[in-house]
Amino acid sequence: MTSPSAAPISALNIPSVTSRPSLSCLQWSADGQVFFLTKGSIYILTPDRGVHSVTQGDVHDSHVKWFSTMIDFNPRDVHNWPAGSQDWAGLSLGSLDVGLRAMSCSPSNLTGNGGHVCIAAILSSNMDLSLWHTPKNTIKGEWVKLCDVTPFIAELASREPHCAAEQTLRSQITGLLWSTQAEFDITPAPCLDGSLLVTGTRAGTLMLFRFENSALEHVTTVEVADQWITHLALSPWTSQGGECETTLACGAADGSVSLVKIVQILTSESSPAGFSRGYTIRTRVEKLNLAIFQPDNTGITALRWISPTGNMVLVRATPGVISLWSGGSTTLNWSGTRFLRLCTQKLSVGSSSLHPVSGLHYVRQEDALLVSLFDGTVHVIHSLIEEPTLSDVSHDLTSKRLSDILRSNFTRTERQDISKRDVNRVSGLIPYDDFSVALWVQESAQPSNFDYKYDVLHESTFVAARLCKPPTHDAFLHELSTILNSTKASCGTTPLHLLRPIFLQLQDLLDLQPRVLETLLQNADIWPSSPVLTPWPGEDGPALRTTFRQSLKQHMFGCNVLLSLRLRLSVADFCWRHTTNLSKRDAYSVVAQRFLRSISFIILRILCRHLFAVVACLKAEDIPFLMRIALQSSMPSAPSDLRADAEALLNTLSSHIPSCSTDTYGKESMQENCPACGLVIYLDGDSEATCPKGHTWGRCSVTSFILSTPLLRTCAGCNRKAFLPLSCRDPASTPNWLPSSAQSWVVKEFLECASRCLFCGNNFGSFF
Repeated sequence: MTSPSAAPISALNIPSVTSRPSLSCLQWSADGQVFFLTKGSIYILTPDRGVHSVTQGDVHDSHVKWFSTMIDFNPRDVHNWPAGSQDWAGLSLGSLDVGLRAMSCSPSNLTGNGGHVCIAAILSSNMDLSLWHTPKNTIKGEWVKLCDVTPFIAELASREPHCAAEQTLRSQITGLLWSTQAEFDITPAPCLDGSLLVTGTRAGTLMLFRFENSALEHVTTVEVADQWITHLALSPWTSQGGECETTLACGAADGSVSLVKIVQILTSESSPAGFSRGYTIRTRVEKLNLAIFQPDNTGITALRWISPTGNMVLVRATPGVISLWSGGSTTLNWSGTRFLRLCTQKLSVGSSSLHPVSGLHYVRQEDALLVSLFDGTVHVIHSLIEEPTLSDVSHDLTSKRLSDILRSNFTRTERQDISKRDVNRVSGLIPYDDFSVALWVQESAQPSNFDYKYDVLHESTFVAARLCKPPTHDAFLHELSTILNSTKASCGTTPLHLLRPIFLQLQDLLDLQPRVLETLLQNADIWPSSPVLTPWPGEDGPALRTTFRQSLKQHMFGCNVLLSLRLRLSVADFCWRHTTNLSKRDAYSVVAQRFLRSISFIILRILCRHLFAVVACLKAEDIPFLMRIALQSSMPSAPSDLRADAEALLNTLSSHIPSCSTDTYGKESMQENCPACGLVIYLDGDSEATCPKGHTWGRCSVTSFILSTPLLRTCAGCNRKAFLPLSCRDPASTPNWLPSSAQSWVVKEFLECASRCLFCGNNFGSFF
């Protein structure tokens, strides 16, 4: 293995912050953003790779530039625990100096307001839990508090037949974790939140919540231990026969770890009116009679599941010791528990193997577990499949080598001369890709001085650097193919997050142009099956519109084939934007246009099938948009089955509304008036509309109508723009901003269901 480049890929100074080492200090969200947890705030950094913006990132001094924003926490906005109980057991020492203690991000696509993004669940030292989101600009906008969860939890505890002190303990949160989306292997995936927010309390109970209708809903409470639950770890979901299962590891304050099995069951039910099938999720929780780690009165510093060869291994970190547990499998050659004592690496005067863990990551290609400590050292555990060992003999990925790389980058990024007295404290370390490049947060400290350092004097450095050689060309193309062909629409992550390791290897994308194009075109001709919908038997009303919107969203964002095409389009567009060679640029443009047409035709087919199912409920104001969709679907370049659907839709419409015909509405539906001069502009398929006098307007990427209002949303990935849905009116008296030919309830529900970009699948990054 060759030595990586010594220079960091990125280095960003963050002043006046202090952070504590933990696995939640630095973490990726499902939207492709890095969350850096400090005592008083949370910094949110977005790499510019893949973000389509007219301006560069906020940081200009590195190969990877970053957009930044933050969550500003108010330490005075805390829950008053003595109001519920005056007992000493309920005393919160964290209220003396309130700061942030832990956080966890939800899957993407949970909150609304024109775009669906992830939610940040934040835990303070006062054991308060709150939810935060960004209502307007996901890349650089302000994050605001969505709700305080603590009063809701306290109200739940008050319903139980316990004394006031115990009710307080059952309300005080000491650990939290938000699961990934449960995948039920149904296509198209239903638009349900299959994730769970799990919290541990001072009373040793677990509380499970689900995010529904912009608020948390309590699922269940389970009694696990008689100690504080300080650490939680969830294994990946496994699905079989409409059921998803995960194992939750609960770490207590005495060092013990117990297991809880969580099963989610997807139940289908016929819609009240029979338009499409609806689903609900039932959750079953069972505490397993298996204490895998007994109490040893050592504080747990990290807890996480890893999966060598798909088998689950639990990693528990305590001062100086890494403990491993496996329940046994056919592909692992060991089972039971293993205890590995770390050795001190003397890089500075503050080096010690007793420091808390700041990062855990399993490198699949090397079958190695990387453990980073607060003192800036990295320890490598090898052979997780055969027999875990700390021995570096016959391995290229060694503890000393990785620790030296972190120390070398520390020396290069600090503004002062570095000696043995300087400790590079690493409070968080995570992979950027599959660990050839890592991100970490470091701070220089001199503990031998024994002097107090005010918070305002602390300064952390956010570093991205290469730890080992980049993947080979074959490995890179294999990873690209795996992402394009194996990712499921129900995964709850955005294309920006999925393609992050691909966009990082920009030079490989440019150098391997013929092979990249071949990979993009592989399996690109597979189309999803047409939706089979039962015609709506009732009348127009709220039930119809809700069912129409939910079904439309399920087919547009729950389809694996559509997600695969969107990922291919994102890669082709990224290469097109970064290639300077004109011939290569043209080749990527041709491929991107091919994917764009395929996505457009699939969306038109979904719309035609849904409009056919509700045609009996359409009225005169709905005809222009319906005719617009039908005529677009009848183009000679459209597939034959799409043209057949359009013809069937027009014939059925004529039978329900005799006055409706292509001659009457066809020309009118395909033209609009220029907002500036009033001249006619025809729909020609371009993303822009230009009138005879040269006035140029953008078109809505969802409805194709001319954009003549500032009430818009812009995709973070491809920069396409769309109307805001009318549910975003603020205040409610704001006039309707849709054009006169777009006043159909079908258009309004279509805009509501388009919570993400229809073409690249990313979130809408900015609004207004």
